[in-house]
Amino acid sequence: MSELFDLLGKEMGDDEVKKALALYPGLRPEIDEPEPGDDSPPLRYLRSERDGLLIKLSPHGELLAVFLMSEGKDGFRQFRGPLPAQLTFDATAADVLRALGAPAYSRPPAKLGSLQVGELLRFDRPTHSVHFQFRSGQAGIELVSAMAARAVPGRSVRL
Repeated sequence: MSELFDLLGKEMGDDEVKKALALYPGLRPEIDEPEPGDDSPPLRYLRSERDGLLIKLSPHGELLAVFLMSEGKDGFRQFRGPLPAQLTFDATAADVLRALGAPAYSRPPAKLGSLQVGELLRFDRPTHSVHFQFRSGQAGIELVSAMAARAVPGRSVRL
């Protein structure tokens, strides 16, 4: 689907990971500390706004999720690498369904609190899930993300 998605579940020290991430020299480490009183470990990321790329890491450096941003999403530039199935950020939900078939999960456009969000499609693969979040009120994809199967909320994984 995407070369970056193939890195999910691998460690930062892996030669394949180092080689692939070297293509994005703007990646910088970022730590999101938990709220006071929360005993959860800090969330670790690699972030490059100029490359349109955010990578979530485990506390031990395992790649858990990859986020490919569209132009302007959370202050990011648009990711310039390939998207799954040769899709582009201009694709519609119908385009994604034609390319990838039936999703494992879908959510129609909705209002979450005061935030209006677009349609969401999730496609499950044996090792990971790929999510397409569409723009609210306009055409196109806002975000493509992939998560290691065990990190996907609501997904059961058989070992």
